[in-house]
Amino acid sequence: MKKAYCLMNHPLTPKQETELKERYNSKIIIYPEKELSAKWSQIPATTELDLSIIKDVVSWLSESAEGDVLIVQGEAGSTFMIADYALKHHLVPLYAVTKRVETEEIEGETVKRYYVFEHVCFRSYEYYSMKED
Repeated sequence: MKKAYCLMNHPLTPKQETELKERYNSKIIIYPEKELSAKWSQIPATTELDLSIIKDVVSWLSESAEGDVLIVQGEAGSTFMIADYALKHHLVPLYAVTKRVETEEIEGETVKRYYVFEHVCFRSYEYYSMKED
């Protein structure tokens, strides 16, 4: 049975869990421990990426098997590195595709905008060269 590793800044929604089970046959969802999750959600905004965080994520993924799913979203550079790792180690790296629903309220001279992000589907990270004819 395939497992799904979830490396995001929030837990999966019920709709996302259902998609993993039905579309990707992943019935076991694995989240990182609290410490790693906290590191992933607060990657420092510095000129150089702290590679120790990437190494910690790779260590967390060490028990994954070929064909397991990895949902990964977060800081762009770190996400790129982990998606690259996943592709090279025959995991299925995914990201959530969302629809943004905007509402606006006008109260006198104040305009308030609210955004709700609704899950549409998961999409696979792929190398551009995989799409060339």
